[in-house]
Amino acid sequence: PKRSTSPQHDPAPPAPSPPLPTATPAHLKWKDAVNATRKHAGYDSAFSYDRYQKMEFANGISGPSDWITSRPYGNWCRSNPASIAIDCEMCETKDPISGKSDNKALCRISVVNADNPDEVLLDTLVKPQWPVSNHRTWVNGISESDLENVQFTLKHAQTFMAALCSDQTVVVGHAVHNDLLALRMVHHCNADTAMLFTHIDETDGTPSLKNLAHGVLGREMPDVHDSVNDARVALACAQHYVAKHGRVDPVEKKYTRSSSRHRLDAADTTMLLVHRLPNTTVAEHLTEMFLAYTHVKPKKVPEIQFNGTYGKCNIEFSSKEHAELAYTSLVGEEREDKTGKKQKRVGLKGGGYVCVRKMKKGN
Repeated sequence: PKRSTSPQHDPAPPAPSPPLPTATPAHLKWKDAVNATRKHAGYDSAFSYDRYQKMEFANGISGPSDWITSRPYGNWCRSNPASIAIDCEMCETKDPISGKSDNKALCRISVVNADNPDEVLLDTLVKPQWPVSNHRTWVNGISESDLENVQFTLKHAQTFMAALCSDQTVVVGHAVHNDLLALRMVHHCNADTAMLFTHIDETDGTPSLKNLAHGVLGREMPDVHDSVNDARVALACAQHYVAKHGRVDPVEKKYTRSSSRHRLDAADTTMLLVHRLPNTTVAEHLTEMFLAYTHVKPKKVPEIQFNGTYGKCNIEFSSKEHAELAYTSLVGEEREDKTGKKQKRVGLKGGGYVCVRKMKKGN
């Protein structure tokens, strides 16, 4: 007798590969940069839209209807730019009902025509859905009063991007996954300057835009972000990469986070940096780790930032004393990192280790 087969046991067909920019010569010139971005060790983690969506859905931050996906290229977009450069500014917001926090709430979006960088297609402040709990003014220059009368929302920004971008539109930016996640936009045709360049003598990590501007363009960047300027600088660096056919020199790590800031926020003394986190780590794991190892419960564990195999996260505690107690209670070898800050190597039950570091020197 003929053996029957059950369709539910058939292997699932492989997911189709995201499209490459091939629609026109203006698209095609970016093909190698898009491919190089996708081949970076950190790409799969950074552009893991499914993982971010699952996390936001589980935490009640967004739902499926809050996300958009770029449509296939066709007649509808033939007159649109083949490539754009974007930069977004984000703040932190909190739902007054549930208490949930959104660490990537969009508060400004700037879009530049990469085919004609003098043309700014969009530059506007954005009114977050929830009340702002941290404006991050020291980073983005946006204050509470700046957002008071703003009527433009995330939905407006999404409508604009959906009308502008096909699935072959090349979106250029620096760590551009952060911008796309703030927009809640699934898009795979990206040229990310954080992944196209490297530091001298460093095989891992990604250079900052400030170091790229200095090393590639020979210009200085202001400490406070200007999203139009940031988009144009990222674009100029990406264009340099394309012009050199990807044969670009590593850049000097001249600037660090601490050297670009004149002071630490008071909140930084209530934080510990946890890094070298496996890419399977979620926020709940970190809360459980501190409770199990130190009996100190973190006040806030924000979204983990992954780059390649590992991730990092700034854990906030209720006070400076709680942060100090948590650090002191951890068992592990203590040493200073390259910047002179103390950190401990903490072993994990399943093998391996993570590093827990203080935010300031000398503490």
